[in-house]
Amino acid sequence: MLDQVLPALTELARGVQRRASLDENLQQLVDETARLFRASHASVRLLDPSHTQLVAACRSGPSVHPRPVEFQPGEGLVGWIVEHGEPLRVADPASDPRFVPKPGFSGMGPFVGAPLLSSNVCLGALSVVRDEPFSATEEQLLELIAAICAPPLEIARLSRLSRLDPLTGALNRRGLEEGYAPEAAPTGEKRVAVLMVDIDHFKSINDAHGHLVGDEVLRRIARQLSCVLRTSDAIVRYGGEEFLLLLADVTLDEAMAVSERARRAIESQTIRVTHVPLRVTVSTGVAMQRTDEPLGAAVERADAALYRAKRDGRNRVLSAT
Repeated sequence: MLDQVLPALTELARGVQRRASLDENLQQLVDETARLFRASHASVRLLDPSHTQLVAACRSGPSVHPRPVEFQPGEGLVGWIVEHGEPLRVADPASDPRFVPKPGFSGMGPFVGAPLLSSNVCLGALSVVRDEPFSATEEQLLELIAAICAPPLEIARLSRLSRLDPLTGALNRRGLEEGYAPEAAPTGEKRVAVLMVDIDHFKSINDAHGHLVGDEVLRRIARQLSCVLRTSDAIVRYGGEEFLLLLADVTLDEAMAVSERARRAIESQTIRVTHVPLRVTVSTGVAMQRTDEPLGAAVERADAALYRAKRDGRNRVLSAT
């Protein structure tokens, strides 16, 4: 077994050291872990920036949950690992008092997990599920894998966080400047569309309900806007209540249709924060980046269209002239 494990550990350590992308590092980690343990499922859950939720970050094999779910530190097997900073091996998860089934969960086989610790700070948990029980040696092996990979994962995570808005998870200005590049060059009418989105009367929400409610509105709107985007697109928190959306390789009609779909979805939802139900609308300006035009110039034209939309009554989408 040692002859098989040592080369795999060496390659895994080298891989996470040379890759800057957090997603690539995580995928290599779960794929190699699943292969080493001959397992049907390996996954990583990471603490979100608020350290209140364990979010599924990456997996190899089918999910053990029918839809994405989150755990809190201390909740369930992975929550126990993160809270205590210790590995855990369970032959029959359903009979363990620490196990917390989520809605729709249909069961899983033997489980082993280990904390991802960097400088004694727990980032999350690496876990494996298969049909056969795990040995104590395999538990130690998983703990070693997690210990090797956690520090470079933390470096990659911090690099990503420096480019993200911590409240909404959207790109910040630095992330826009360093990280966004459209996948396809403009061809004919298909170009990069710039959408400037502003939450209508946001100051009155803060004044009437407080900044905690305002922050939750920003998170919900960012999530709703993200739902209309493709992987080649980007969302940027551009200002206090302004979001910049970049749609790659689209026509003006397609960009307007996406903007209108997002506007209607936001208008139709009720945002409930504690006991306060809120109806929120957005105004949007759309500009198509011209050939050889700097992105900043297209942003200015989209902003001018947004100003017209707000002046004309808000809750509407207008294109740049």
